[in-house]
Amino acid sequence: MNNAPSVAWDKAYPPVLRNYRVDLSSLPTNAAALSSQAASQHQDRAAFCFVLPGEISVARSFKEVDALSDAFAAYLVHEAGLAPGQVVAIQLPTSLHYPIAVFGAWKAGLIVTNVNPMYTERELHLQLKDSGAQMLLASDLFLQAAGPVAATLGINLLTASMWDFFDEPVATMVREKLAAAAPAGSTPAMPSTRMSEALSRGLALGKVSRRDHPIALYQYTGGTTGRSKGAVITHQNILATLRMTGDFLNAYDGPRSGETILTVLPLYHIFAFMVNFLVFYVAGARNLLVPNPRPVSCLQSTFENFQIEWMSGVDTLYAGLLAEPWFKAKPPKLRFAFSGGTALRPSTAQAWQASVCPILEGYGMTETTCIVSCNPPTQAPHIGTVGLPVPGCEVRIVDADGKILGPGMRGELLVRGPQVCAGYLRADGETANAFVDGWLHTGDIALVGSDGYVRIVDRKKDMILVSGFNVYPNEIEDVLAGHPGIVEAAVVGVPDSATGEAVRAFVVVRNTDLNTADIENYCRTQLAAYKVPRQILFRDQLPKSPVGKILRSSLRELT
Repeated sequence: MNNAPSVAWDKAYPPVLRNYRVDLSSLPTNAAALSSQAASQHQDRAAFCFVLPGEISVARSFKEVDALSDAFAAYLVHEAGLAPGQVVAIQLPTSLHYPIAVFGAWKAGLIVTNVNPMYTERELHLQLKDSGAQMLLASDLFLQAAGPVAATLGINLLTASMWDFFDEPVATMVREKLAAAAPAGSTPAMPSTRMSEALSRGLALGKVSRRDHPIALYQYTGGTTGRSKGAVITHQNILATLRMTGDFLNAYDGPRSGETILTVLPLYHIFAFMVNFLVFYVAGARNLLVPNPRPVSCLQSTFENFQIEWMSGVDTLYAGLLAEPWFKAKPPKLRFAFSGGTALRPSTAQAWQASVCPILEGYGMTETTCIVSCNPPTQAPHIGTVGLPVPGCEVRIVDADGKILGPGMRGELLVRGPQVCAGYLRADGETANAFVDGWLHTGDIALVGSDGYVRIVDRKKDMILVSGFNVYPNEIEDVLAGHPGIVEAAVVGVPDSATGEAVRAFVVVRNTDLNTADIENYCRTQLAAYKVPRQILFRDQLPKSPVGKILRSSLRELT
């Protein structure tokens, strides 16, 4: 696919990326090929390092990850008896098990569905049933929900433990610490096979021939904007995304073999799965896997004990680190950081760049296999934008009637490219609404500047209509966050008899003396009168998703 030379972002690329074409026929048929390719290229170099608080860590090389995923594939084929096209659900924290399980499942020709470890029984049951999973690989930390659901649905249960890859006596120490911290009865005994046992059996069975299936993932949307849906992501989607993203980053100052990326975002999320796991695996980088970065003080020993060149995160993570006394006293010097999943406040980006490194804000969706656009890795990212469309990806801005809008005009963002999935699993109506004539309707309000950089204004459904005027919550949240007494804020629309809708703001403040009048007066200096919140509600904290995105949908339920 070509980008037409006339589009603004094509002109903004370095010459090597102009008129870019992705040769899909040159891509492997199965992303599992990445495992063996990396093992051949990088051999005994550390691929993943699992890091726990207290300076406890264990690593596996590219060659070891490939061999262990071969063993897991052999177990899945010969012991579990799973056939190509069947589904394995993975419900794990970020850990060494993750890449081994994913590559092993793909080598066996299976489809992976990533599951949020914090799901309740109801949420887990819905995803496993909808995806048609035949096996659930779950951490034994989550068996309270996972066990009963697996039993009810009659699917195989495989369990993983945080100490699995540690040698003694460290393994026993980790096991005892977790047992002491676990609530009584939180990990009930139930019939299951341990992943460590599965790997031992698989190693004894020997390597199996790779089996291919076109679908790689049933990746479920976060469900924050409606019912969670399974995006059907193919191996071609994943491999095209990796090729496009890698070529884009490497045309500037991208990841280098032997560098280290810090992974604190959960690997079940498409952002960390694609960028931290796969993009950096292909680059030959070492990945530091941190299962739980909360509180952020848990990251102190990681920053102190490892040389880190890259990391990814969201605004709340970066702001939280900047507020830590140990971090401020000796900020680490990274090359670049990625931001995605939720809007990055300019104030956070500027503060982080001043003390640590540039933050490269990007934009993508589950339906786009993570990526649409990104700021190039340079020392001067365009703060306030989500960067340039990656090469091979087309975007357009349209009005409510589908008319294409020009530079600087706000409208719905549409995306087309080889990274866009074909649709949703068992949801023909929603697929037809979102994927029209080859274009994905994102539901996001955006604009593309004359320089080719994309700016996300807000979610289409989050837009508030006040007396006929469009009000974008992101704009008001940015203003509120700029007040020195406000820690964070979220804005939603509520019904109003006079104006149709009114703006309601939820705020978390530093100073308990700050009152409604103070905030209203401040907003009036920054916003037109119709944008000023009519209602201001104080909260100790705001509801967030596991990756730190403030959940407006939860706040709307309070209206």
